[in-house]
Amino acid sequence: MLGSFLKPTTLEQLQTRLHWVLRITAACCFIGHGAWGVITKEGWLPFFRSQGIPDDIAWKLMPIIGALDIIMAILLLMKPRRIIIMWMLIWALWTAILRPISGTPGTWEFWERAGNFLPPLMLLILGGAIAMKWKDWFSGYTEPKLDDDKIGVLHFICRLTIALLLIGHGGFGAFVEKGMLINHFSSIGIPADVGFINAVGWFEIILGVVVFVLPILPIIWLVFAWKVITEFLYVTEGGIINMFEFIERWGDYGVPIALILIINYQTRQSAAKAVPEVQAT
Repeated sequence: MLGSFLKPTTLEQLQTRLHWVLRITAACCFIGHGAWGVITKEGWLPFFRSQGIPDDIAWKLMPIIGALDIIMAILLLMKPRRIIIMWMLIWALWTAILRPISGTPGTWEFWERAGNFLPPLMLLILGGAIAMKWKDWFSGYTEPKLDDDKIGVLHFICRLTIALLLIGHGGFGAFVEKGMLINHFSSIGIPADVGFINAVGWFEIILGVVVFVLPILPIIWLVFAWKVITEFLYVTEGGIINMFEFIERWGDYGVPIALILIINYQTRQSAAKAVPEVQAT
């Protein structure tokens, strides 16, 4: 069943499946992020401080922000509206920008969150957000029919998203040398040290470049498996509460699936076009 889902044969199937994969991806990101706001998370305090918000107010704002994130996710799943998707794009982009603003070394945290803010952008493209009237932002919609140009744009953004999130995460190990990564791998019995996470970081950076330049199915499947396994290390290291970290990073798994859908469709279309040419000769 999964195999048939990943191999759309018509443009309408590709459109519907892409739309749902990206909707679920964006919703999961906001549910995971929102859950941390409701629970409250000390790691968010530097983001508030960077905007001049004192800690006592930040603690009170976190549940409100978290609840709003979850509401947006539910609304997106129930009845998508372009204004909701635009809000998700702006908010996910802003929360990613807050990482370097708040003093995080380098911009690796920002790039690693490409899986948070670029799926809403792809949803806006699918939803026909270009050259619309103001009222169209607030009404429900049926996605305009895909064409080859739009599929090509989505293919490019998927590749860019995967490349950025891999390169950003790779920077944690190759340059920042985050101790968190050592703890993650140690939680499954791997004797990780700085040298190990340096090597893993460079592997991810190279993999990101390869995906962008050579987006073939075996490599995309490798990325999907790698991200599911490595992001689940939040749970093995920090316990079941960290499942929300895994869910928040759904873009790391959803975008590869979206790219697989596109590649499979393009491959089938190319094969179908090639058959009449062969017969004609």
